[in-house]
Amino acid sequence: MLILEHLIKPWFRAYNKLGVKRFYNSDLVPITSELERDFKEIRREYDYVIKRYDDLVPFQSISPHQTYISNDDKWRMFFLKGARIWFKKNCRLMPVTTAILRRHPYVVSAYISVLGPRKQLNPHSGPYSGVLRLHLALDIPHPRRCYMVVDGEGAYWREGLCLLFDDTYEHWAVNNTDELRAVLFMDVMKPLPRPLNWLNYSIVWTARIFPYVFIPWWRHKRWEKKFHP
Repeated sequence: MLILEHLIKPWFRAYNKLGVKRFYNSDLVPITSELERDFKEIRREYDYVIKRYDDLVPFQSISPHQTYISNDDKWRMFFLKGARIWFKKNCRLMPVTTAILRRHPYVVSAYISVLGPRKQLNPHSGPYSGVLRLHLALDIPHPRRCYMVVDGEGAYWREGLCLLFDDTYEHWAVNNTDELRAVLFMDVMKPLPRPLNWLNYSIVWTARIFPYVFIPWWRHKRWEKKFHP
């Protein structure tokens, strides 16, 4: 998988129909309008889930091979979809959010990403260049103390609005407050011309057979049994 990504990354970046940028206008992704329109309902679902913050799975429990990004319990997740695999028990707790996601199959992964108080993720790059990353800001305790940097270019989340960027550039995120910062974290298929588009979809469709996807899925299934007894 890593060798394949090394070969295709220059092509997928250069031929992105949206251009070669760090940040993009999030309105270019159709799901943005629905997420922002129904933010109040999505936020209510998040408020219900976050009551069990201490039970949400820490990042390193799902991806122990990436502890260089975060190795404590201050980055927690609640998966709805990962590499096209739905986590149905979790989805039942967020029906409005799930319904929106199901109407947009080009969203291949979606989960709540929560940074704990005074938490900073270490610099890292996304593992696959065939997607762009979309965030819907769910809970931003301070508009200037919660931010991210992508290849030297900074941006602030604004609650209820989306942020679209290319995560294959080195980036990191910061929550410099004493409260939780949360976003709905999504991977959306990058718009590419044929035949690169076919190649991209083929890789995503077969991703679950790779250890990079299979091992986190298996670990998440074990966590589910505790969260949904």
